[in-house]
Amino acid sequence: MLKQLWSLVLGSVALGLDAYVIAGLLPQIAEDLGASGSVIGLGVTAFTGAYAVCGPLLSGRAGRDPRIGLLGAIAVFSLANVVTAVSPTVGVFIVSRLIAGAAAGIYSPLSAAVAGMSVTAERRGRALSLVLAGLAVGTVAGVPAGLGVAKQLGWRAAIALVSVVGMAALAGLAIRKTSAVPAVPSSSLGQRLRIIGRVDNFLTVLVTFFVGVGSLGLYTYISVVLERVQVDTIPGMWIWGIGGAVGAFGIGRVLDKVDSSRKLTTIIIVLLAADFAMLLLFPSSRMVALVCLFVWGLLGWSSMAPQQHSLLSANPDEGATAVAANASANYLGSAVGSAVGGLFLPSYTGILLGALFVVLVGIVCSIGVGALSFPKPRDNEN
Repeated sequence: MLKQLWSLVLGSVALGLDAYVIAGLLPQIAEDLGASGSVIGLGVTAFTGAYAVCGPLLSGRAGRDPRIGLLGAIAVFSLANVVTAVSPTVGVFIVSRLIAGAAAGIYSPLSAAVAGMSVTAERRGRALSLVLAGLAVGTVAGVPAGLGVAKQLGWRAAIALVSVVGMAALAGLAIRKTSAVPAVPSSSLGQRLRIIGRVDNFLTVLVTFFVGVGSLGLYTYISVVLERVQVDTIPGMWIWGIGGAVGAFGIGRVLDKVDSSRKLTTIIIVLLAADFAMLLLFPSSRMVALVCLFVWGLLGWSSMAPQQHSLLSANPDEGATAVAANASANYLGSAVGSAVGGLFLPSYTGILLGALFVVLVGIVCSIGVGALSFPKPRDNEN
């Protein structure tokens, strides 16, 4: 399957690297461009905002010719990062981040939809997990590599690395036969907005948003957690990251074997809440902390594939739009979690309580969406 989908996965690696490495480069960029960290931080806001808006609105339209849509999105993404890497001014930097975010917002859900439709229903979970695992690899392995490049060669070289990975994905997609890229059903803008607003889809996306706030938002302040449990930052981040990679790669086989992807989502986030509770109950246990870090990464990264699977199955005629809304919710959740989490600093207990609360809200939404009756359930779902 990886042979069939490797170019899609590589594109996801580029997106994961770009989305997370930039935060570690902000001080260097600010100094080089002669601006404050808060002004340079607008580049992160521009990327996230463009991703959140363009994904649901444009990915469905791009799905009318998915091969061209994917090629165009990853090409614009790569070129925008080239512009970022050579930015002479803050204005050029922020605009390039805006364009990169818009292209990423189109590529990410469209690649997931194409991957899911490239295989049989029995293998859809593994296909989705592979593409989503690319994001995890970009974060877990790519970010440390990118920061290492920045330390040796500067921040511009690190951003150039993102472009190189993106262009490699572009080359892989370009040599892929047109017949190997399945059609992705699409509809009008009004229909896409109705799809996003449908109660079952909206609740599903809300689950992703709250999990994003609690899991990825908390990750922004992982150093606070690690300091409290007396775990060094770099080893702690690697433990979390390895757990994330295991979860992202492993959830596909589990997903293909269960009767209900929605029930699987609920189980995952209940366990995530229990994991945060364990960190709160045993703040002085280093062993508990190490296990919880691994499990946190595993559960956080494994929660996305079941959500994408549920949305693709419930929206066979508008899968790209539904998946795009879900991906946008994940990004927005991360951004909101990062912003709100700062209000609790430097409190270890406050940050974890906040994360636990929003995940509990996500559980309520997940139970609610599971209780609804859907007009078009997934192929093997109750």
